[in-house]
Amino acid sequence: MKDVFKSAVFLVLVLTGCNASLPEEQRKALREEMDQREIKKVNENEIFRKALQIGREIAGSMDSVAVSALENDQEVKIEVIDLRDSLNLNETERKILLAYAYAPDPAIVEDNIQKQGIDSLIYSTFVGGDSLRKILLIKMARKKAVLAL
Repeated sequence: MKDVFKSAVFLVLVLTGCNASLPEEQRKALREEMDQREIKKVNENEIFRKALQIGREIAGSMDSVAVSALENDQEVKIEVIDLRDSLNLNETERKILLAYAYAPDPAIVEDNIQKQGIDSLIYSTFVGGDSLRKILLIKMARKKAVLAL
């Protein structure tokens, strides 16, 4: 019992003697890091809404920023696919393409988010006019939408 008491007293003396306080800026950074790592419960609808918002923002900024710069900056993969081309597409991308291709007017089909596998999402929207019939696909990690919440 005396050994435990001596160990506890020794530990208290060492901690108080070391002056283990952090500067204010380090404490603030530590608090922010702890807040970011806080566990939050989110549902599928929130994730899809956030991914839709991210996709719209990226699609809206494509006119003013190079695609490769957007891909690197936003950590996404961007593709523009002709509605008549279904080569080299995976099953989810092919279904999206068919939905736009069979619509009487692809321009009236709303942009949307589709789940691809467990950890990926695909934002799609129609681009082009009468002669240019293409869709824009923005592939992003599900984690991107979750962390943005």
